[in-house]
Amino acid sequence: MVIKSHVICLEDESSGEVSALKKLFLILLISLISIALIAEEPEYKVEEYSGGKYGGMLYVGTISGPKTLNPSTAYETSSTDIIGWFLDGLVDFDKNGKIVGGALAKEWEISPDGKSYIFKIRKGLKWSDGHPFTAEDVYFTFKEIWTNKELAGNHYDGLLGPDGNPPSVELIDEYTVKISYNEPFAPGLRYVGSEPILPKHVVEPLVKEGKWLESWTVADVDKIVGMGPFIPVEYTPDVRVVLKRNPNYYRVDKDGNRLPYLDGIVYVIIPDMNTMRLKFETGDLDVYAPRAQDYPDLKAMAREKGWVVDVDGPTFGTQFFVFNWNALDPIKRKWFRNVHFRRAVAYALDKDTIIETIYNGLGTPQYGPVSAASPFYNPEIEEKYPYPYSLTLAKIELKRGGFSWNEEGKLVDSEGNPVKFTLTTNAGNTVREDMCNIITESLKKLGMDVTFSPIDFNTLVQKLLNTGDWEMVMIGLTGGVDPHGGSNVWKLDGALHFWNYSPERKKYVDPNDYWVPDFEKRIDEIFRLEVGEMDPEKRRALFDEFQELVAENLPLIYTAQRLYMFAYKKILHNLDPAAWGGMLWNGYAIWKEQ
Repeated sequence: MVIKSHVICLEDESSGEVSALKKLFLILLISLISIALIAEEPEYKVEEYSGGKYGGMLYVGTISGPKTLNPSTAYETSSTDIIGWFLDGLVDFDKNGKIVGGALAKEWEISPDGKSYIFKIRKGLKWSDGHPFTAEDVYFTFKEIWTNKELAGNHYDGLLGPDGNPPSVELIDEYTVKISYNEPFAPGLRYVGSEPILPKHVVEPLVKEGKWLESWTVADVDKIVGMGPFIPVEYTPDVRVVLKRNPNYYRVDKDGNRLPYLDGIVYVIIPDMNTMRLKFETGDLDVYAPRAQDYPDLKAMAREKGWVVDVDGPTFGTQFFVFNWNALDPIKRKWFRNVHFRRAVAYALDKDTIIETIYNGLGTPQYGPVSAASPFYNPEIEEKYPYPYSLTLAKIELKRGGFSWNEEGKLVDSEGNPVKFTLTTNAGNTVREDMCNIITESLKKLGMDVTFSPIDFNTLVQKLLNTGDWEMVMIGLTGGVDPHGGSNVWKLDGALHFWNYSPERKKYVDPNDYWVPDFEKRIDEIFRLEVGEMDPEKRRALFDEFQELVAENLPLIYTAQRLYMFAYKKILHNLDPAAWGGMLWNGYAIWKEQ
């Protein structure tokens, strides 16, 4: 405006000298405008994809719809799968979980002492609603949400440093943020860089009003703002979730075309896996994660149907049975806390049958909390704690635990109480239901009275997280490359330490009956030590010990791990499935023939 005012004033002059000055100022004006335009040019993330065609919706099946769209209150994959599409982090990962550059951050610096991370944010980007994206969004997200125990939810534990404190956050300028720890933070970039960034202009008012944890519910689907490739616009309970293309997404292909290519994604809610497979076969779904029992048939039909059907290595996730050490019934608490009881159940679990009948041979036994796909896997637990299927060994463990059998052959504890409890899992997941049926039959042979009662997934999660009204559950956890991701599971005050919540974490836990064995205390200590251990070998040794403690004491009784299987239509392009990333890890680059 100042230059424009000078130009206008100069136009009032009529001499030759003034005319020359006018030309000089015009040149200066054009130069400054050009510089301003260059400075405002968005610093997009350039991908190596090209030739994609715009248009089309991708149809995906899901067992259940999201419980929430709020990353602070989401604990289940039915919610986090959707949230992952509209929120993004600072660092970019490939299909195998390797850091491959910046996402929302263009670049970063790590201090020589390993305590601080300085992120340079990409310039000129916009949120899905058109509001500018700056370092203030990053600063706000970490300062007010992820380092705030009351608001961070499941994200807090993974960011705690060796001293048990979250990092400090400093806003250096409009495009620079510094995140610092008091001590070196071994998991570092992976965990700081993967936290989703929230829109300050939308979330800050909700935080100030004390409404953030009650916001971004599924009813707020039309109010969501994000930086991810797809934004949710519709949720019809028990029917579908619809996400539409973010017109302001920050990635472009190598020809400069704005991604994503797809118009959107539709998650079709299909609570039964058999129906989901049928929907894929009839063309109603574009992608499908086959069960092992499906794989041979789908593979045989692939050429005729125009599908790609294949298999990768072991998945990173874990599937397990778990008992509630804080069960509402005090008699059952004693059983579930008894390590010999848990070992007996482990011996009663026929993993070979699970692999052959449920996984169709496309699986491997699971012995502990870290997947064999992880570089941190400790193979020694296979030799030390294999728990082969043996009802004889199971009975020996039960006797060691003080159990016996009455005249009717029913298992009773030392006080004569018959062993009776309920087992549940999420209904519609036939793999888990089949596993539950296998273990139920084995436990009945040991004289236990087990009632198997599957329920809705989100209802099951609520029981695990909020009510404590459960006894034995079959469920799974997503895994990762670095075991540090399990901090929220294995720390005594972890948000997902569901088998033995502390009274400080859950009000329903009786503080007079809260019990923590020594091995749990040591695991908690390990997860507080590993974050500050910068020597890779020493850190590896800590995680080796952690895996042995879990395998020996069985707070979770692991089952078997399937190989990662995938199926999708050939009309989809740029899919590059992997066990870590899944089929849609690069959904921004997928395009569909019309």
